[in-house]
Order: sequence, then C-alpha cells, then structure tokens
Amino acid sequence: MTQQVLQKHTIDLDSAQSSNWDVAIIGGGVGGSAAAYALAHKGYKVLLVEKGYASPSNTEPKGVEIETEDPEERLQAGRWPYKLTTQVDGSNAELWAPLGCGVGGSSLLFAAAMSRLEPLDFDEQSAPDGGKALSWPIDYQDIEPYYHQAEQLYSVCGTADPLTHQANLNLKTPPPMCEVDQHFFDVFENSALHPYRLHVGAKFLNQCDGCGGRICRTACKQDSMQSTILPALPTGNLTILDQTQVLSIEANSHTVTSLTVKRHDTIGNITANTYVLSAGGYFSPAVLLRSRNKHWPNGLGNTHDVVGRYLMFHVSEFIAIWPKGKFAAKGARNTIALRDFYHFNGQKYGELQSTGMGAGYGNILYYLRTVVDQSWLRYIPLLRQFLRIPAYIGAKLFSDATVFAGILEDFPYFSNRVVIDDQTDSGIRVEYTIHDELKSRTKAFRKLLKKTVKSNFMFPMTESIWLNYGHPCGTCSAGTDPTTSVVDKNCKVHEIDNLYIADSSIMPTSGATNPSLTIAANALRVADAIDNRIRSTEQLVTTAKKNTGSTS
Repeated sequence: MTQQVLQKHTIDLDSAQSSNWDVAIIGGGVGGSAAAYALAHKGYKVLLVEKGYASPSNTEPKGVEIETEDPEERLQAGRWPYKLTTQVDGSNAELWAPLGCGVGGSSLLFAAAMSRLEPLDFDEQSAPDGGKALSWPIDYQDIEPYYHQAEQLYSVCGTADPLTHQANLNLKTPPPMCEVDQHFFDVFENSALHPYRLHVGAKFLNQCDGCGGRICRTACKQDSMQSTILPALPTGNLTILDQTQVLSIEANSHTVTSLTVKRHDTIGNITANTYVLSAGGYFSPAVLLRSRNKHWPNGLGNTHDVVGRYLMFHVSEFIAIWPKGKFAAKGARNTIALRDFYHFNGQKYGELQSTGMGAGYGNILYYLRTVVDQSWLRYIPLLRQFLRIPAYIGAKLFSDATVFAGILEDFPYFSNRVVIDDQTDSGIRVEYTIHDELKSRTKAFRKLLKKTVKSNFMFPMTESIWLNYGHPCGTCSAGTDPTTSVVDKNCKVHEIDNLYIADSSIMPTSGATNPSLTIAANALRVADAIDNRIRSTEQLVTTAKKNTGSTS
C-alpha cells in the first residue's frame, strides 16, 4: 500500500524540469523529510530530490546487512550503495558506514532512539584546539518548541530524565520493559545512578523487535517515511523525484538559480524559488564543494574554506553486561538510558543506552568484520569468511549478555573534514585525527562505568576508539561568523539568499546523544524561517506596489 501511495506522488525528470517549484529539497533523510512535511503543510509546492528509491524494499535480500556489495541490492534495501573511504590517523580504510539511502534516509535503518540535546549543549564553549569558540547561534529555548513538535510527529515515548533541565517533553507512555531490562534498570538504580526510559520513536506494536539496522515491516518504527513523508502527501503539495543525483548547485554571486541533476543516464536542470540542502553530514558539503563557478571558485558558500571542516562523529562504546540470574527477554528491550556522566565533574562524556540487542552471532560477526575492514587485516584473503568461527564462539560465551552502548561527544577540529575524492565510489574521503583528549575522555568514561556498576560482570566489546560513522555532523556548521561557519542561525548559507541546509552538517557541536530528533526539530525550525522570509518578501512587494500605485 505504501509503495502504491508513493508512486502516485513520484514523477520523472522531464516532469520535474517542466515545473517551477516553490521549494526544491535535496535529500529525503530526517532533515529533508521534516522540512518537506512542514513546507507542504504551509501550502508550498515542494519537490523532494532523492538519490535512492522513493520506497525501498521492506524485504531485504538475504544477508544484505553483512554480505552483499552489490550497489543495486543495497539501494533496494534502503542502504547507501558504496563503501566510505576514510583516512584516520593517517591510516586508509574502506568500510560500510551505517547510512540509509532512499526516502527516509538513515532513519530507515536506525533503532529509533530520539532524545533531545541538553540545554548546556547550546552554550558557548572554547574550541578544543584553542581556536575561536564554536557554539550554536541559537539557545535551547529557540529549538525547544520544535523538539515538542518532532516528538509528536515521531510518536516518541519514554520518561523524563530525573537529572535533566529539559522542559515541555512531549512523550507518550512507553510499554512495559521486558524482564531482563527491568533487572538492569533496578541494577542501575541500586548503583546510585538515575536510569529512565529511553526516548524511542516507535509504536511498539505486537512482537516489536526494534528493527535496528533494517527497514521496519509493520510501520511500528517511526522512521521519517512513516512520520513525515506519508502524512505530507495528502496535502497534494509534495512530489518526489527519486533515483536522482544532484551533481551541482548552480548560482550567481548571491542566488541559487537551478540544480544540475542526473537521473539514470539523463542530465537535467531543476528550478525553484528556494532550495534546501539535506544530503547529510558527508554529502551536503560534497555538493557545495562540487558547485564551483566564477563566483564560487572554491565551492558554493566556501569563501573561507570552512565547508567540510569541523567533522564530528560520536564514539560508540559497546559494553556487554551479564544479568545476575535468568530473565526473559520477550517484550520491549530498547528501553533504558542514563545521563549521569553526560556532564560530570566539569567534563563532557556521554549517554548510556540499552541497544535492544543481545550479543548474538550476527552482531558479533558484524562487529568483527567492521574491525577487520578498518585494519591491515582486510588484505588477508578470505579472512572475513573465517570470522564466522570466532563469532560463533563469542555468541556462545556472550549468550546471556545484553549489549549497552555509550555515546560519547566528539569535539570539532578544523582539520577533521570531508573532501572530494573522485577516485572513490562515493566521491568523497573522510580525513580524521583522533585527538588525545578524546582518547582520555573515552578511557575515563569506561572507568566511571566500571567503578559505578560493580554488581554485574561487564565486558567492553570495543577496546580502541570506535567512531560512529552513522553520526557525521558539523561539516556545514551554523554560526554568526561567516569566517568560521557556513550557515547563519536560520541555517541559510552565508551570502546566498535562497539556499538553506537542514541536516546534521549544521550542528556546531555534536552533543552526546543520537542526533535524529535534533535534526528533525531544527528542520522544522528552518521551514518556519523559510516561510517567514517568503511572507516578508511578499509583503514588501505588495507594499511597494501599493506605494507605486498611490504615487502614480
């Protein structure tokens, strides 16, 4: 049914070129979808340009998560089709980043954890390299009403963090935890911690298993397709152009004039009055860097060499914790969070979450293969296949453990960046240095957790720094100073009148939680800014016409 509905609102390139759209949005991920929803409901004629399919298959090809490298099979399953090329601490690697591709973007694959940043995340802080301070150009109060809207759109359920200073949470009542999660909840409370119910965008229908890492088959997980795209279609104002790559954004000195796109083997141009770039933390800067002309020789919006800079991830700490006894795992499992170490003794660490996963064979095999893909071991023939043996042994040893994930904040460094690289399949390369302060904070976080939770045996599944390549942000940072940022407080590109960015790339700091809710909330805020600008312009034109008429 969903595919049939989407097909009615999906057009070909010729049709897209023959219309002049009010707003053209590049990318149908969390930010692009939320902006499309808001602008369509405000009455604007919106075209959503998406590289992947309008409706990726909800029946994955067998083994796609671990095995297939076929780009078409991956696209059909809502996954980014190519490996990501990285250069971390000077070491080169190619890996499968957990990125979605298709309308809904990476939310098709996420585990639906949707938490707000803390108010303190919006406060000014010194850049870690001793440079100019990088902070949000808005206050928490500016985004708070949009957090409220996003929580409603995504049917977010959970309970308030007892340590938080957040206000006006708009959370639905979560279902009861499964027995084993209730055990861990009690363990954390007895350890003088402050657990609460993780904020999750899901309806928890019968036999819900979270669907982390794959498309939900029951419309239970509230990805962006379910939460924003499908509800926007009845307005009649949203149209989708899928399987289309934006090659460049054409612009003069202060205005975007069109998009140059490629659909299958055909190149065309799309025009709109306003443009929203939402291709994600990797590919929004890539689109800008490829958009070069005589007005923008270094790429659109890149007068000060900031586009692609200040790349941040999160550090993921996967920890297996054994229960003290036998407890049933049937029922909701993605249920626990705590922020006791989010900001601790003047240092920013992170959030701890239950992942909803046991330490099973598939998860261990995926982890081992990811480790190999990022090291020199990837050159050993057939090693990835032989990893099935230690994965099987590990699954036996870890069979009763529950996997928890720590999410540690990453700080922005000028040298960490996304660059264009036409020798790679994705057309980009990540250049990243793991700084000593990140290593120190990660080590301290592990010690804090081990020191606090003494009653249960735990085992760190990640010994080195595990960068979460599914959480790129900061590469088109928002700020008040054009020399250190790409967009202003309304996420409009500096010096460009009609181009906005609405994805994780605008985040000046990464915070220490999943970015999806913040991306959605900020995109709703951007939609309001676009609406206000258009209405103000129309009012000025109307007033000018009236004045001209009265004068004549």
